[in-house]
Amino acid sequence: MVCLALKDLNDLGDQFFTWEMATVVAGQRLSINLFDQPNVESAKILARQMVAAYQESGTLPELATATLSADSLANFMQQAKAGDYVAIQAYVQPTPATDQALNALRLALRNRYRLATTVGYGPRFLHSTGQLHKGDGGNGLFIQFTSDATQDLPIPDAAGKTESAISFDVLKHAQALGDVQSLKSSNRRLSRFQLGKDVVGGLHTVRGK
Repeated sequence: MVCLALKDLNDLGDQFFTWEMATVVAGQRLSINLFDQPNVESAKILARQMVAAYQESGTLPELATATLSADSLANFMQQAKAGDYVAIQAYVQPTPATDQALNALRLALRNRYRLATTVGYGPRFLHSTGQLHKGDGGNGLFIQFTSDATQDLPIPDAAGKTESAISFDVLKHAQALGDVQSLKSSNRRLSRFQLGKDVVGGLHTVRGK
């Protein structure tokens, strides 16, 4: 154990810089370029293509989703093997109730299959674990959840303007679709579920509760 004595909160900035540098040095020793995230960028490119398709046709490309049931999830998880991990990717509105439902599903999968499990809200997880998901050894089982927005807002085409070509809900779905395409291009195992507007109820259904 290493204990660090800090004089005050201002010393936290020093620690951030110190450990960022340590991470860079460790990456260099491991022959990892920490400033290159090609798989993260690929998901962004595909998301932009989805947005462009929407702006041209008025609809997003359609990709297959699994039946919303515990059996569908169980069938997908039959691919699991020792050394795998499960990544739950939730492109849904974060709420305390959703946090609890996602964590309950994560723990159920962990306990049943004895695998490491993670949960991330999309699209923000793309900037933390997105590179790992597409650039690792292919040990992930990815479960993507999307939902329909109960409230939506337009995104102005330019600052101070009222004209809008897409909404925040469209952008969220475009990013989810871009991530799916990127995962599939990397030959990752993936299952998608559309939860509709009842996110918590849908998560309970998939968990079998």
